[in-house]
Amino acid sequence: MSAPSKVPPPPSFENLTPDAVLAEIQDILNSTSTLHDDLAATFTPATATFHNVVRPIVDDTNRAACRLRILTILLGQLSPDRGLRDAAREAEKRVATAQANVLMRPDIASLVAAIHEHEIQRAALDGTLDGQDQHLLAHIHGEYVRSGAYLRNEEDRQQLRAALEEINHVRCAAQAAFTEEDDGIWFERPDLAGVPENILASMPQEGTRTQVTFRNGHVTAVMRYAVSIETRRRLFVAEQNRLPENVTRLASLVSLRDKVARLLGFEHHAALKIDNKMAPSVPYVEAQLDGLQRKLKPLALAETNNLIRLKERDYGEPVSELYSWERAYYIHRQTQENFSVDQVLLSEYFEANHTLQGMLDVFHDLFWIDFKPIQTSAWHDSVVAYEAWDTPSEGGKFLGHLYVDLFERKGKYHGAHHILIQPGFIEANGEKHYPASAFVCSFPEPSLSRPSLLQHSEVKTMFHELGHSIHNIAARTKCSIPHSRDFIEIPSIILENWIWLPDVLIRLGRHYTRDHDGQGALPRELAESIARTRNVNRANNILAQVQPALFDLAIHSPSSHKAALDMDTTEIWNRTKRNVLTHSFGPNPQNWGAGQARFAHMFRKNDGSYFAYPLSMVFAVDIFMSAFAQDPMSPETGRRYRYQVLEPGSSLPEIEILKDFLGREPSSETIINELYQYHQS
Repeated sequence: MSAPSKVPPPPSFENLTPDAVLAEIQDILNSTSTLHDDLAATFTPATATFHNVVRPIVDDTNRAACRLRILTILLGQLSPDRGLRDAAREAEKRVATAQANVLMRPDIASLVAAIHEHEIQRAALDGTLDGQDQHLLAHIHGEYVRSGAYLRNEEDRQQLRAALEEINHVRCAAQAAFTEEDDGIWFERPDLAGVPENILASMPQEGTRTQVTFRNGHVTAVMRYAVSIETRRRLFVAEQNRLPENVTRLASLVSLRDKVARLLGFEHHAALKIDNKMAPSVPYVEAQLDGLQRKLKPLALAETNNLIRLKERDYGEPVSELYSWERAYYIHRQTQENFSVDQVLLSEYFEANHTLQGMLDVFHDLFWIDFKPIQTSAWHDSVVAYEAWDTPSEGGKFLGHLYVDLFERKGKYHGAHHILIQPGFIEANGEKHYPASAFVCSFPEPSLSRPSLLQHSEVKTMFHELGHSIHNIAARTKCSIPHSRDFIEIPSIILENWIWLPDVLIRLGRHYTRDHDGQGALPRELAESIARTRNVNRANNILAQVQPALFDLAIHSPSSHKAALDMDTTEIWNRTKRNVLTHSFGPNPQNWGAGQARFAHMFRKNDGSYFAYPLSMVFAVDIFMSAFAQDPMSPETGRRYRYQVLEPGSSLPEIEILKDFLGREPSSETIINELYQYHQS
């Protein structure tokens, strides 16, 4: 195997204290400020070029990114030390303020604008910049436009700075609330009848009472298995009304974001956010979402009626509605009775660590990547690290580092997600800097007597989030441009298809109870039964993503700034649920819950962009069916996908990447046709 003479060291997590974090952040920010001062003092619009202005800015951004993500996002969400988490959040606020100030500098913006205009003219003649550099220049120029660098009125500039700083403050406060939340509902043990013992054992106990926390998948388990309707109703209502302080925070963010967008000359915040997305416009997105809702609603109603018939069997009389706290319970009953899928038995075959290794093996075969565990420091003792390498047949080259943080702990952000620890890029000296990626979940921590067993839906989550890591590790780009939100989800959602393949499920599954430690493959009959549930309630599942996407667009596209100030986000949240979803929300559905307060994406820079999830869901089906359906484990197809879709990263216009792979633009019709055929069968 041809390998570099020295594998680059993994990222450092040593000697991190609150004071050290803030000091290092300040050094990085000072260095960036000095660079921009030097560029402004040295060059004019007439002398500025891509190589003497843009390239130094990019090199500085790349260098800074290697530490900024660790010192802000990663420590703020994952460190077990409360002091470090607080310092990281303070660091994140300082970084956001400094970056906003840098991008508002008219002296640097004028240099970039001159270079951009000059290169547009030259591209028509001789195309001196390659495709990656042209895309990079357009991206950087767009950042200055969207950040207010070209505002001439000083009062407008001051208002913009103040609004951006307040947005940063409110957003960080909301993120802290998500991470530090440690709440739940206490029940007497009989109230939880039906919930599997291994799940109950992972919950806090106090005498005869058990706490169902809002972390760790406990809510999902109780909603699926608890026999008591009242238990499920109480938990659902409490969970929907979590974090009430975030209602006020979101209202503040809506008005502040709208103010910023209008200062920058955009119609509203949604128009500002879509300016750097793959989707061409807000009306395009609205048309796509409306089309999905219109075409899927009849199928979703039919799916819900099937669940209502199950409910009628329990009640012994006709019923007209399925309540939100009943849906997961009757879906579980439906898959158990109609498809012979016992979710409790199934979870015994998906122990977290074994399932992870099975996934890495699948990616080895599909994408020609080896993952080798290593011993190195991390932010917590339970984190496992890997080196990623090309397989020998691909040249055996080092690709990057993967960190896996699977288990719940106090103070850890409890949603499954991915963190790009360090980007991959080409250094100023021409050497490659390798990426490092963190794959994060919050599964129940195993003990000597209780393994961490996964539901099938959690296996899907693992495939999805690990897919983000694979995307970053496989990418080979000159610089670290962020992916468009409506592109970055597509590769991960494509990978979710593999959890419906019987051969893959058998490969991942192994019985892991105390009585059968490490013995017994997943029976083929059970794997095939799971596969047959692929399209069960799928129309409703897609609409469950359309609803928050429409909510996001509604709150971020007000007709006027006054409308933004007067907006009632709770009313809009509940209205979009009533309009889109097919189950009922009980009495007083207009004001009984404020679910938008726990809609974390609105506080994590995904505002105005949540449409990426439902659109990625339907486009991913089109790509999978077009390329992989005939032979999902084809190494040739996987290799082509890796090099045509994953490797370019965000270095090229992303719609062009997809068109190059498919030979056409992706379409939403594939999933529509598949579901209509399923419902007619």
